[in-house]
Amino acid sequence: MRARTKEDLLSLVGQLDHIMKALRLTVEEAEAKEREFSTVIPTPFELRGLGSLLHDFYTAVEDVFEAIAGDVNGSLPQGTTWHKELLVKMSIPIPGLRPAVISEELRWKLDEYLRFRHVFRNVYGYLLDWKRIQPLLENLDSVYQQFTREVAAFRSFLMRLAGELD
Repeated sequence: MRARTKEDLLSLVGQLDHIMKALRLTVEEAEAKEREFSTVIPTPFELRGLGSLLHDFYTAVEDVFEAIAGDVNGSLPQGTTWHKELLVKMSIPIPGLRPAVISEELRWKLDEYLRFRHVFRNVYGYLLDWKRIQPLLENLDSVYQQFTREVAAFRSFLMRLAGELD
């Protein structure tokens, strides 16, 4: 565990709070767009924008995971599948080190957004499919709410740990 001092733990909490604020702003924008396109099919150009919001959502989620893995776990996964490995590791408790950051249930939900982000980064924008984007947008708020609750619980763990270091 790299974060060994109270200051390290509180710094990590501050970093998580900062990322969660950015995530909230992204989700608010995506929710507004989801309402806007609830009765209208977006143009290919608009699909690119919607895809970018979904991309940003998972990128912020992964930023939370990277901060925790770097400070608490001590390292990030390596190799070509590191994104997937990081997501999985966050759903596994490490005895004597930390509880799971997220539940197994949330891991599977977030996996959909990870897979979409991979597609978004690796295909031409004109290939984006509204039938794939729409359910991700429709489910975004509930996934975000669950993520927020679970990260808040992990944040509480960090605060308790920091309190023990007084």
